[in-house]
Amino acid sequence: DVASIAHSHTTRINALLSGDHDRIRKEFDAFLEGLRTNLNPDISEEDAVAMLSQHLITQPVFDALFAGYEFSQSNPVSKVMNAMVAVLDGENLKNETKDLDGFYESVRMRAANVSDAGAKQTIVKELYEKFFSTAFSRTADKLGIVYTPNEIVDFILHSVDDVLREEFDSSISDEGVHILDPFTGTGTFIVRLLQSGLIKPEDLARKFRYELHANEIVLLAYYVAAINIEETYHSLRGGEYVPFDGIVLTDTFQMFEDDDELDDKGFFRANNDRVVAQKARDIRVVIGNPPYSKGQVSGNDNNANNPYPTLDSHIRDTYAALSTATNKNSLYDSYIRAIRWASDRIGQSGVIGFVTNGGYIDGNTADGLRKSLADEFSTLYVVNLRGNSRVAGEDAKREGGNVFPVRVTIAIVLLVKNPERTRIGELHYFDIGDSLSREQKLAKVAALGSIASVPWTRVLPSPEGDWLNKRDADFVGFAPVGEKDKAKSREKRHFALYGAGLQTNRDAWVFNFSRDALTANISRLIAGYNHEVERWVAAGSPVPVDNFVTKDPSVVKWSRSLRTDLSKGKRAAFSDSGVGRLSMYRPFSKQFVYYDSMLNHERSQLPNMFPDTDLPNHGFYLNGIHASSVFCLLMVDVIPCLDLYGKAGYFFPRYTYRQTTSEPDALDLFGDSGKARLERVDNITDEILRDYQQRFGSGVSKDDVFYYIYGLLHSGDYRAKFDSDLKRMLPRIPKVQAFTDFVSAGRQLAELHLNYESVEPFALDEHASASASLIVSKMSYAKSARADDKSTIVYNNDITLTGIPDEAHRYKLGSRSALDWIVDRYQVKTDKASGIVNDPNAWGEEQGNPRYIIDLIKRITTVSVETVKIVDSLPPMEILD
Repeated sequence: DVASIAHSHTTRINALLSGDHDRIRKEFDAFLEGLRTNLNPDISEEDAVAMLSQHLITQPVFDALFAGYEFSQSNPVSKVMNAMVAVLDGENLKNETKDLDGFYESVRMRAANVSDAGAKQTIVKELYEKFFSTAFSRTADKLGIVYTPNEIVDFILHSVDDVLREEFDSSISDEGVHILDPFTGTGTFIVRLLQSGLIKPEDLARKFRYELHANEIVLLAYYVAAINIEETYHSLRGGEYVPFDGIVLTDTFQMFEDDDELDDKGFFRANNDRVVAQKARDIRVVIGNPPYSKGQVSGNDNNANNPYPTLDSHIRDTYAALSTATNKNSLYDSYIRAIRWASDRIGQSGVIGFVTNGGYIDGNTADGLRKSLADEFSTLYVVNLRGNSRVAGEDAKREGGNVFPVRVTIAIVLLVKNPERTRIGELHYFDIGDSLSREQKLAKVAALGSIASVPWTRVLPSPEGDWLNKRDADFVGFAPVGEKDKAKSREKRHFALYGAGLQTNRDAWVFNFSRDALTANISRLIAGYNHEVERWVAAGSPVPVDNFVTKDPSVVKWSRSLRTDLSKGKRAAFSDSGVGRLSMYRPFSKQFVYYDSMLNHERSQLPNMFPDTDLPNHGFYLNGIHASSVFCLLMVDVIPCLDLYGKAGYFFPRYTYRQTTSEPDALDLFGDSGKARLERVDNITDEILRDYQQRFGSGVSKDDVFYYIYGLLHSGDYRAKFDSDLKRMLPRIPKVQAFTDFVSAGRQLAELHLNYESVEPFALDEHASASASLIVSKMSYAKSARADDKSTIVYNNDITLTGIPDEAHRYKLGSRSALDWIVDRYQVKTDKASGIVNDPNAWGEEQGNPRYIIDLIKRITTVSVETVKIVDSLPPMEILD
């Protein structure tokens, strides 16, 4: 109901603004300009209309939660919103919310029955989070709004007080200790601080009026926070209503941008005065829960984060400058921006207490961030709350529940700048523990109370910036499999060229088990896209492309590259050759792919590796460089998907192809001599071959080197010894004593993995009813009392396969076994956004083999068992000097 009402408000307000209402238009333009100067210059008209709708819908909620307060008459932002609503009031917009009267009454009833301060905070957060995420989901997604459990808030507050006492001989209650929550949400941090007893009764009035500060960018959250803080203070002090002048409706990041403008004469002048006052304060403590948003998920969202050139340039000069990562985009995640901003805000002395995404603890891109933190802060305290659900299997179980409704690691961090300290970068680390539920983690945090009770482990960062899982010193001395850094181009490398897999940004459209379905999907996509091109050209490019094109994901799935093509008026055309290509979409799961430079977002080096269906190639696909991933690789001879293992990886081909017009034995693709031809190029470098021949004899070939690498990278010794290194960089290859054994094993493994569709099926027991259907909808393992019985696959209601040996599940590709991947991928899936169905049964049907999936299960069982045998028989890894 709320979402529908919000939409109705938006529609009606937009109609008023586009109609013949000069006074309304003039007042709204002034209101919009005030928002842009007060919040962020990128505020759109759509954002402003949404804020008015939020105000109309939520005003009765505030009245229900906090009856009898003079907020609407006293708060500078509320007065502005009420004034703008008054301009629109003749249109009876408030009638839209009548359907919510029952909801408002239920809020009144629930709030009236709660007297405990902590319980009321929980109600406010739960109500607001559910209410907000339903009604205004786009804003929630863009700003990464997540609200903080009281246990974590209290831990941070008491920890800050302990740090102030230990490091600065002061306390939160002391005069002159200004405290800022720059992302206050519903005001929980300030409210719990008022309730905590950390502020002495005689200091409470001074603290409330002059030394507590809070910022919020979302109107609804700002309202709730302001009333929440004021009501809490009133409950402690009594007396007449006192407004909380320390709260500001503002974009915290924008406040200190070089180009920031102030609304000193317009709609938001009173709010602007609060901004000016806060910026003049000497902030000693920054606390809170920064936003978690890294960027929009889909190109259809048109919901990207705002840019902050000044702040981002400081990130570029510090965190990014010290990072060895190639792609540093994640360093501009909102929570990392918050750390950078807070460090700058407290200057040379102060304390930061945040609960954030904890990816920086061990993330590869965050090596520069970790180095900077060690340089900028005298003492660091990090509590790893775990909860990363982007891993699988046993790793996921160890991560346990998440204290927030997110999928990433969460961490509490206290960062201290004490200029009196002679040593800097003193790191204290605590892991909350394995396999704990959300409730157990919060109970443990509550029991600890503050950093003073935590059994810390002192961590000495490595020169590379590693805090955990430090890399092996010998690893960097081995020759890399590949190297793109031109500064290191003189270093011996095994492969001349490597690249990412196929990144389509529209997998549901361009991958399918059915070639016929793929053809239909691509035809529909091209028709939808070309229609948008025609509209764009006919309209004469009136507005930015993002604001013009359809957002309907069942018509077009947008990406940056496709929007750029549309802006140029470029039409798409169907290619018969493009639709016939094969791809390894997931391990041992081939699909047809529409291979096309326009409708694939990024093809990297793949055109040099798979230029044509008539030119064969093979190589291995690594799982890439991910701090939380389990190392794996697989030999493939078709186009690899970027997310072959669920995350981006790299393909190392045996050969590449290049154009030539002169080589006599080049492969002529066009049948006419003298025209462009493609020749095959050996991708194993000449210098690495000479290196191996010097060590192992002149009989070593490039094939030997290739298969040696594949064999060695399967070695349990290699993976165990260099586990931490493989999470941070591409493999480096030592020379080992049993070179020929690893070459032989690599050849066997490659043959097994490339020819998986023709190996002898494993003798599983097939239990089928008399008229069994071969159609699969969704397979599963059989269920036992406590867990899956992985010796048995329930294929469908008619067929069950039993007798899968335990060793088959020892062959892992990441956190999943090869059979796990088959069970996961060979099911009928419908993409919610586009409505496209991908049916694995079509693969066998179109090839005249309806038993394909059943036979595939048996064949992958064989592949798994044989792979384990080969790997188990590998000799010890005795590295040569």
